[in-house]
Amino acid sequence: MKKLLVLVSMAAVVALLVAGLSGFGTQDTNRVYASRLAGVQGAGETGINVQNLDMTQAAQISAEFYPQLEGQEMKTFSSQAQPGAAANFYLPTLQDLPDGAYAAIVNSDRQIAAIARTDWPAKGGAAIYSNVIPGTDVALALVTKEYSDQCSLISIQNTNTSASATAIVEFYKTGEAAATLTKEYTIRRGTSVTLRPCDDEDLMTALPKGFLGSLRVKSKDGSTKFGVQSFVDIISQDKAVYAFEGVPAEQAATVLYAPLFRASQKLGVTTFGDTGISVVNTGASQIDVTVEFSPSSLAPASCGTSPFSQTKQIAASSSVVFWQGPGGSPVPQGCFGGAKISASNNGKILAIVNDSVDNYSAGKYNINSAAYNAVSMDQAGTVQALPLFRTAHTKNNLWTGISAMNVGDATATVRLSVMSAGGQAMQNAMQQSVGANQVAVFWPQPIYSSGSPWNDSSKAYGSAKIDSDQPVVVIVNDSSQAKDPAMQVDSATYMGIKVGQ
Repeated sequence: MKKLLVLVSMAAVVALLVAGLSGFGTQDTNRVYASRLAGVQGAGETGINVQNLDMTQAAQISAEFYPQLEGQEMKTFSSQAQPGAAANFYLPTLQDLPDGAYAAIVNSDRQIAAIARTDWPAKGGAAIYSNVIPGTDVALALVTKEYSDQCSLISIQNTNTSASATAIVEFYKTGEAAATLTKEYTIRRGTSVTLRPCDDEDLMTALPKGFLGSLRVKSKDGSTKFGVQSFVDIISQDKAVYAFEGVPAEQAATVLYAPLFRASQKLGVTTFGDTGISVVNTGASQIDVTVEFSPSSLAPASCGTSPFSQTKQIAASSSVVFWQGPGGSPVPQGCFGGAKISASNNGKILAIVNDSVDNYSAGKYNINSAAYNAVSMDQAGTVQALPLFRTAHTKNNLWTGISAMNVGDATATVRLSVMSAGGQAMQNAMQQSVGANQVAVFWPQPIYSSGSPWNDSSKAYGSAKIDSDQPVVVIVNDSSQAKDPAMQVDSATYMGIKVGQ
């Protein structure tokens, strides 16, 4: 059974739209948005982690849930987070929240950062979002309709809680400058709508099978801000689903950074990881885009230490995909590291990175899939918040691996510190030295040791922070290390959130 059918029929999807967090402006630094949430326990189970960025005072947090189903009332729930720690809103346990799809607004008396994770326990699917910012013109770097077995689900939230608003949605096919389809959607105050190109009758007719491209969401009145997020379901796979966020076009940049690429990186006897980078040109002129791949110091010696580069042309308003798998990249197979994405002629671009891990066993391919947004120097910082960190957590044996890319000009000292959900600081933090454009990789097992508050029953859950003396961008990969294949779940990735400096 396709996960997509479960997603649609049971409304079991989630997305976190983070608005105005530190590092992205001064307004609304105590508020986050979520465009589509679900409390359907049989199909999807969603948790939102909200991290208190104040290291001295506890945060009082409230979450308002606006139902997509017209006629249901908004519900409000409250929680508290200790200094530096994260509170969790786990939707299946929120009393009086009916099953369904919701938009949410989370408020706090302290500055906050947030991510959301949804699991589909029956199939093992999982996806995480972070750091999505509403805008009057928002770009989504990848949209698919039955392309390479993938189907998009796109949620659009009206962040105005006082009045309905109309969103103009433009679909662009890869390689074409003119919109393939333009539609308008009126969205009730505070809530959201979800577009399903593989299942909505109007989109099925208007968009060709095999569609690959991008999307723009524009405010018809020019002032209402919309948040945009997407799931992409690999429909032939039980587990594989990935998630990423739309980004305001005004935040497009000439240079972007991606803390992780893989070119058939060997992760096990029959397990390999590959990435694909989807780049969208938000401008009105054709540009060239160059991706510079810098191998990690941990990569095989055959990768060398010098970067590899690849250039492609992108039409105005269009997009292109750089594939690091076999036959698609100048990077030698087996290599991994960080990437720098640059546009010619001061062009402005946005990009997402899809991280796919393939395991051939029991006579078939099993795919884990995750994704994250490449980010500009504006999102880089010397302090990055990580609202979810864990070691051997849950029956699926989930661990978080962290990649921090130094985007500064000099060697960086990068430090990871961790805090339990109850507000206890980790005693054994980790520290690494990493060169410019290189990536520091933190795996939590070495800091999981006796003498720390994390060694109780070998399961730990909380939040973390990256500090550096050079600006860094960070991704967190939440992955299952269960030995029993029946207990393994899909990988999920989110971006660290810059703390204002």
